[in-house]
This record gives sequence, C-alpha cells and structure tokens, in this order.
Amino acid sequence: MIERWRQSVVAGIVCIFGTLAVAQTRPEAVPPAPSAVRVELLALHTSDGVRLDGVLYRPAKPGPVGLILVHGYGGHFYGAYFPLLAQAAAEQGITTLALNMRDHDTGPKVSDFADNQTDIAAGVAHLRSLGLRKIVLLGQSMGTNRVLYYQAASADPAIVATVLVSGPGNLFQWNVWQFGHEKAQQSVDEALRLRAAGHDRDLMLVDLGPLGKALYTPRYLLSLRGPEAKSDPYQNISKVKSPVLILQGKADKLIALDIAERLRKAAGDNPKVTMAYVEAADHGFSQQQPVLVGRVLGWIKAVVPQ
Repeated sequence: MIERWRQSVVAGIVCIFGTLAVAQTRPEAVPPAPSAVRVELLALHTSDGVRLDGVLYRPAKPGPVGLILVHGYGGHFYGAYFPLLAQAAAEQGITTLALNMRDHDTGPKVSDFADNQTDIAAGVAHLRSLGLRKIVLLGQSMGTNRVLYYQAASADPAIVATVLVSGPGNLFQWNVWQFGHEKAQQSVDEALRLRAAGHDRDLMLVDLGPLGKALYTPRYLLSLRGPEAKSDPYQNISKVKSPVLILQGKADKLIALDIAERLRKAAGDNPKVTMAYVEAADHGFSQQQPVLVGRVLGWIKAVVPQ
C-alpha cells in the first residue's frame, strides 16, 4: 500500500516536471507581422450636408497617388471587388478610398444624378487633406457615368487618370436595349407628367428588367434618362483629357457588348485612352477579380508617375 502510494507520488512529480520541461523548450509563439495597410471606416459630409460612409485604406508608406472607388446602381463601398482592389492598391503605396454615393444600396431613389458631383468632391477633398496630389477615379457600372460627369462638370485638375469598369453607356439607351423604345419612353413620359403636376418628389415604380423593380422619384429618373439628363457618358468622356482605362467583360449580360468600344470612340482625340475586353468576366468581374486588380494597378503605375 505504502509502496504503491510512493510510486504514484513519484510518477506525479515526473509528470509535472516533464510538462514544465516541455513548456520551457516549446518555441515561443511568433507575433503576427504588422500590416502594411491600415483600414479605417469614416464618414464624410458633402458641401450640402449629406453624410457619406466609406472606408480608407492607408499604406504604411503612402505615395503621392490616391484612388477613389465609386460604385454603381444599388452598390456600396464594400461591394464587388472593391476590398480586394483597395487592399492591393494600398500595398503598392496608393491611398484608396471606397465611398458611398448618397443613392447607395437599393432603397427608394430621391436624389438628382448631378448630386454625384458633390459626393465625389467630398472624397477628393478628403484625399487632398491627406496631402495626396494626384487622384485617380474608378467607376464601376453606373459609377462610370458618375466619375465622367464629375470631371466634365468640375474640370478638377487633381484628377490625373480615370478607370471605367463595366459601363452601361447612355442610361436611356440602356432602357431601350432592355425593353424597346416605346416602353423606355413611357417611364420618361410618366415622370415628365408627374413633374409638370408638381409631384416631382413622389415615388413611382420603375421596371429595371434584370435588376428588378425600384422606387424612383420623377426627379431621380429624369436626372438619369430624361431629355435634359447630365448622365450621358459619351458626351462627358469627350471632355476628359487625362488617361482613361476602359474595361469590359465579354461575359457581361447586363450591358451591350459594344459599350466599351463606343466609349473609346466618344473620347475623341484623346490619345491616352486604353480599352480592353476580359474573357469570361461578368458585370462585377466576380470570377476575374485578380485579373481586374492586376490590369488596373498595372495601368495606373504605367500612366501616373509615382
């Protein structure tokens, strides 16, 4: 009995010291390497008092170039390939801001397309406040119309290059392509009647085909595709004289296949326009995100002195 007790105590001591020995000889955990990119959520306010949420990717060693990512219809700052592109750009020293427009996501649309100039201006002002002297604008889908209008309306010399991804082209013509001219014109005529009756801010149900149905005010609809709309990218790109990259996927079913070529032709005599189609890429480049990131960052490096 005593002998068994003695053996049990000895075994326990051996076990304890054996465990301590293993613990003392185990390699210490290696702390994770500090990230080269700092990610910050932020809220900006436009000159007319609208709050815009976004995310800023700040390099550890920022260069002189900033990049603003502008989403399309129903989008937001954290959608599609934006996080991957923003992270990769910041790792290359490009401070990147992905920013909501005031009509982000899929709720009722009540603003005016021209308000996008004010929204983008808030993003540009923030990057300038960080000391960035050269700013690149990237628009995804309807974001292409937004960034082209900003430049046509503002002639901002800080914008040194523009990237257009999956642009839908003229938005009234996009509706004609989806529904035919008669139905496309019907929605415009309804919005014009409501505006004439003093109901410019009432809501109307609008059929967007593959994008479903949405609530628009006549004000919003007419600012996109009415007779006085300022959203036509073919007119606005002709006023852009800095380098432009146009990218379109060959598997994109949401826009006509010739939009990229039409944008290139509309750029007129600008010799700094590059156009490329990407095989198997859909509207959001969902399966081709690394390809898109490589194309965009390689082009920015080539045309914007760092």
